[in-house]
Amino acid sequence: MAKLRTQALILTILVVAIAGSARAADVTDPPEGLNTEALRAFRAGLALHKDKHYPAAIKEYERAIALGGRFPEVFNNLAYCYRKTGQLDRSIELYKTAIALRPTFPQAHDYVARAYLAKGDHTLALRHYEILRRLDARLAHCLHEAIRRGDPDYNDMPWGT
Repeated sequence: MAKLRTQALILTILVVAIAGSARAADVTDPPEGLNTEALRAFRAGLALHKDKHYPAAIKEYERAIALGGRFPEVFNNLAYCYRKTGQLDRSIELYKTAIALRPTFPQAHDYVARAYLAKGDHTLALRHYEILRRLDARLAHCLHEAIRRGDPDYNDMPWGT
C-alpha cells in the first residue's frame, strides 16, 4: 500500500511538472500582428505577473487591452491577477471573456474553476473541470485534486513557479 501511494505521489509530481511547462506557452505567447504598444504592455504585465506584483500587472494588462490587445491570453492573465488579489467576481468575468474568445482555452477553464472553488461554488468548478478533462487531461488532474482538497491554490503554478 505504501509503495502504491509513493507511485501515485510520483505520478502527481510528474503531471504537475508537465502541466506547468505546457501552461507557459499558452499564457505567455501573444498573437501575431499585435501592435507594438499593446505587446509592450502585455510583456510588462507578464514580467510583473511572474514576480507576483499583481496590482501592477493588472494595470499593464488593462493597458494592453486598451491599446487593442484583445486576445484570450491577456484576459486570462488579467483574471488570474484579479483572482490573486481576491477580486473573484471580476476575475470570473474576465475568464468568461477569455473563454468566449477561445472556448477551447484549457488554462481559462482551469482558472475559472479555481475562482468558483474559491467562492465555494463546487458545482461550477466541477462543470469547468469536466470541460477541461476533454481539453487537457494533465491540467484536469491537477484541478481535480484542488477541487477534492477544497483548495483553489493547490497545484496552481503558472509558468512552473
